[in-house]
Amino acid sequence: MHEPLSIVVADETWDLYVFDVTRVNADWWVQLAVVGPRCGKVTVRVDAANGRGAAAHEILKLVTGWLRDDDRSEHALLEQHGPEARAS
Repeated sequence: MHEPLSIVVADETWDLYVFDVTRVNADWWVQLAVVGPRCGKVTVRVDAANGRGAAAHEILKLVTGWLRDDDRSEHALLEQHGPEARAS
């Protein structure tokens, strides 16, 4: 079993567990369990063209933003947007 990635958002510690990664065309779809003051699942779609490092950075940015927004849903679909994102 892999250790989770722990992040701090607004003075709260969250553990992120990656449990599935799927490549579809030019995108990665990554599913994570998010465990902290509450638990939930996040599905993140990011562009795979710039490599794993860039995708990982974007995933952390999107998940951190979702947690900062204090969304109370048990599941979220987060997608990369902007000029760096591939058109679908």
